[in-house]
Amino acid sequence: MTAQHIINSLEFARKKLEIHGTIENSQLLRARDLMSSHAGIIEWALSGSVGLDGKSKLTLLIKGVVQMPCQRCLESVSVDLNLKSEFILVRDDSEIPSEDDDVDEYDYLVADAEMDVLALVEDEVLLTLPYAPKHSVEDCSVKSEQLETKAPNPFAALRDFKVVKK
Repeated sequence: MTAQHIINSLEFARKKLEIHGTIENSQLLRARDLMSSHAGIIEWALSGSVGLDGKSKLTLLIKGVVQMPCQRCLESVSVDLNLKSEFILVRDDSEIPSEDDDVDEYDYLVADAEMDVLALVEDEVLLTLPYAPKHSVEDCSVKSEQLETKAPNPFAALRDFKVVKK
């Protein structure tokens, strides 16, 4: 990682700075095991701002494609990434509101004088990736009949024990 990807998050937001770049999928070390291919790049852009309420904010945009194994057929399925994450910077964990008071519109980040932007990008990618990616049924190489197999009726064996009255 280069020095240009380490920022002082509060200063970055207060000065309304912007940076952008790309990261190769192969550089997403924590996500490597989830991918079926490490080819491709992810574009990202980070901008800072100060809201009308005086709070420092960061906005992260991420676009790209990640290849993951389909949970039905194990072939690669493309997962499109098109994210916009907004963060309010706080001085420490005590300033983060409780879950009851939390507004879903923003996430909270503890301000850092040496924030690693690429680590933030990777965190957001990991949070977005599906737990069990699958092709649509039409596009999957597994036949739809195999997907619709019904389990045997557990009471079918009891049918043989049925007493017939005459």
